[in-house]
Amino acid sequence: METSIKLARLGFHTVPHLAARNITGESELHSLLLQLQDAGISELFLVAGDRRTPAGPYAWSGQLLEAVNAYSEDFSIGIAGYPEGHPDLSEEQLNSSLHTKAPLANSIVTQMCFSAEAIGRYLRTIRRSGINLPVWVGVPGPVSIPKLVSLGARLGVGRSLKLARGTGMAAALWRRNDFLSYDSARLIREVEQELAGDPLFAGFHVYTFTDLNRLPNLLDGLQAPLPNPATAPGDSAIPLFPAKI
Repeated sequence: METSIKLARLGFHTVPHLAARNITGESELHSLLLQLQDAGISELFLVAGDRRTPAGPYAWSGQLLEAVNAYSEDFSIGIAGYPEGHPDLSEEQLNSSLHTKAPLANSIVTQMCFSAEAIGRYLRTIRRSGINLPVWVGVPGPVSIPKLVSLGARLGVGRSLKLARGTGMAAALWRRNDFLSYDSARLIREVEQELAGDPLFAGFHVYTFTDLNRLPNLLDGLQAPLPNPATAPGDSAIPLFPAKI
């Protein structure tokens, strides 16, 4: 919270991530939201959080979403999407949760994923179910292979992580404790091709794992399949994909 407010006051557009199970109650929540408003922050990302026992009345992100909207409807709120499932929740539970939260939210940010096919299938599935929120596709930024495999297993990215391990390259790097970085540029290009023209595709959410040094130019050369309002009809100029970090 403190870092988000400091960055906002320096002129950055910051999106604090609030974990429902970490918030002790309405009083603390209102205090946090007031501080954010005073700093000019208008966008939030809400998750349940990994805490096993909630610190207060918010056991899942849907309850927090309702509480934030009750406090103020001025916040733009992002919620989590899971193209490859969740380690602790069934597909039915995820679908029910998403359909409960979607009417109160403004966007979806997906879990870190390694499969363009899985991401494409997810967007088509939620669109057919009547959900039309813009989706920010979560991809890993440049990160060491051991850290990536470790985090991926903990986050439950599922099938695509198993495919990455199955190539043999990740296993070899893991055994040697090699800290070469995973190249996410190829995955990003594959996602771009898979989702070309998909109306729900808002852009990329790059998971940085606090390593910002290699992020510049990561998305260079990608073109968004979105109309550019600054160009006249028929012009060929296409804007670069937006991204969040």
